[in-house]
Amino acid sequence: MNFERLPIHDELAIRDLFARYGHLADVGNPAFVELFTEDATWTRANSPPQSQGGSGLPPETLRGRDKLRTMMTEVMQKRFKGLVRHQMTDFYVEPGETADDAIGHSRALITDWRDGPGKIAMFGTYTTRFSRTPAGWRIRDVTVEVLPKGD
Repeated sequence: MNFERLPIHDELAIRDLFARYGHLADVGNPAFVELFTEDATWTRANSPPQSQGGSGLPPETLRGRDKLRTMMTEVMQKRFKGLVRHQMTDFYVEPGETADDAIGHSRALITDWRDGPGKIAMFGTYTTRFSRTPAGWRIRDVTVEVLPKGD
């Protein structure tokens, strides 16, 4: 079985960028927004209740760095208090429609440490679209889908 691949320097840059996503998001670091294009979108496609592995937050799409910055402050810093961790796994990246586009796929195991000992809070899949910009590769779009998917 053959798979299309990106040039290795592009793949390494994208992998590095995506690794920073989880590290910066977990602590609500405002530098998180620098990983994204100016007009990027971030979508929570579904939201099961907390009792079934969801975040308790509604499905929504955020557009632009200002909205992402607000998410870092309101959700990651204030609501989750920097005590939630994303373990991004099984990441692979494919070429997009042009040499300046790529699509990443990963799974995320999200643990919650707010009540002391950590517990598995959520499991999701991420589809991430990357674009090459004058500043290097950036995230153009993230879609997160959490299990269970529901109806």
